[in-house]
Amino acid sequence: MDVLVIGGGITGAGVALDATTRGYAVGLVERSDFGSGTSSRSTKLVHGGLRYLPQWQFGLVREAAIERDRLRRLAPHLVTPLPFLVPLYSGMRRPLGVKIPSPLLSLTGPIIRTGLWLYDLLASADLRHTRVAPEVLLAEIPGIRTDGLSAAYRYHDAQTDDVRLTYAVLWAARKAGTLLLNYAEVIAIDPGPPAAVTVRDRLGGGEVHIRARHVVNAAGIWAEAVARLGGDVPFRIQHSKGVHLILELPLQAISALVIPETDDGRLAFLVPWRDRWILGTTDESHDAALHSPTTTAAEARYLLDHLNRYLHVPVGPDAIVGAYAGLRSLVRRGDARPADLSRSHEVIEHRNAMVSIIGGKLTTYRKMAEDTVDALVRRDGRQIACRTSTLPLDPEADADRITAAARQAGLDAEQALHLLASYGSGTLRICQILGEDPLLRRRLVPDLPVIAAEAVYACREEQAVSLADWMLIRSRLAALDRRRGEGCADDVAAIMGGELGWTKTEIAMQLQAFRRAVAAEMAFADELRSSPVYWSSGSIDPPSTIR
Repeated sequence: MDVLVIGGGITGAGVALDATTRGYAVGLVERSDFGSGTSSRSTKLVHGGLRYLPQWQFGLVREAAIERDRLRRLAPHLVTPLPFLVPLYSGMRRPLGVKIPSPLLSLTGPIIRTGLWLYDLLASADLRHTRVAPEVLLAEIPGIRTDGLSAAYRYHDAQTDDVRLTYAVLWAARKAGTLLLNYAEVIAIDPGPPAAVTVRDRLGGGEVHIRARHVVNAAGIWAEAVARLGGDVPFRIQHSKGVHLILELPLQAISALVIPETDDGRLAFLVPWRDRWILGTTDESHDAALHSPTTTAAEARYLLDHLNRYLHVPVGPDAIVGAYAGLRSLVRRGDARPADLSRSHEVIEHRNAMVSIIGGKLTTYRKMAEDTVDALVRRDGRQIACRTSTLPLDPEADADRITAAARQAGLDAEQALHLLASYGSGTLRICQILGEDPLLRRRLVPDLPVIAAEAVYACREEQAVSLADWMLIRSRLAALDRRRGEGCADDVAAIMGGELGWTKTEIAMQLQAFRRAVAAEMAFADELRSSPVYWSSGSIDPPSTIR
């Protein structure tokens, strides 16, 4: 094997696709399910990074904006434009994370508008920011406060389903020739060169030994641990925890809302997604165990508090239908707090056969992969150009053809759009599955478009092996459904069990594991609801006033 990629998130997927399309023989291993770590726990944005402008990271903003627009062209069914509303209020001292000196507070509006102009310029965007009238702001976000409103603006970025984007890249790599294995954990590395890597099957318990001329460490938050297996750790990772709440709100999904000021200087967002709203995120140093981070009541309260500063009618805990917490892997630089660390990436060339790719963000995964494979090409003394900058992820994802096939299979318009945005041309295979059993077109949750055939497809085409993975990560039913997927878990377990040959005992174990995972993710909710108020009485003002 030429290249073994360790890590099946978006970064590893990008490396595998890039290396394979340059002619390398590539394998990829992932210790859990594909895309189940950081790559499934983002704000679902593909963006240039407006908040990096106050940190003077113009290069990162430019790079991310270029990649954002490239992804819109290469995967239009997965990456779509999204407008953002930015309300500004009198008296703000850190709007959008920009520290405004007291003598310049009267110039807050022009300062922010200059930043938006610079953002447009760096992005070379086809959609430019505009000023928004108060009545337009109210029409799109009913209940938003307009007292003290000094200005409001609209700018544009893009949105995706991070998991489905990861799978699209993985399956493009597989189609090009990459060998993909999930639940395959690297337990030893003889760094070579060439490297000898021992991989354990976490399901069956066996081991396999792989020899590779190059090993790419794309393990994200586990990158230090993987590098240590090879004996050389010439970098340090700062782990940062980000929490998101999924809310059910009576709002039309027209624009996202930028929460314009937070106590720690971050940007926070209220983003429409899958008929729900995502509120996030936090950015705090995380030094605890890396396995399965969860949301705390304090973190949920922080997000609700900041949102409610700008609403006439507060959003309370009862609006929360789901939550997720994830860890970012940031390149450690000095003693800077996580929110101030750059989201730029670094390619680390070890003294042996290993190359590590660390840092970065979802939006720039393709450029991260290109830089990584460039390092392999240089090591080989070759000159092979990157192909992914112009390579469509799913060239057969023709919207008209796929929508027509879905409607012919008996699906409604909402379901057809959901399948196109989730699976692209894979929708045609789902339609074939429906031809085998029309009953699989049933909705698993009445008010969500996810259908039973998707679970069959996941088992047959995407190496799904776990009920919890499918419910929490792949379909998101446990996070989007107010009942946390409890109403359909038995049904899905029976479907997957039939496909994968589970015994009754295995089905019961899968259900238990799923319910434990959901309970852990939502453990904070009872504590949050038990609070007499859900905004803090300290530094954060209740929603009756705005600073």
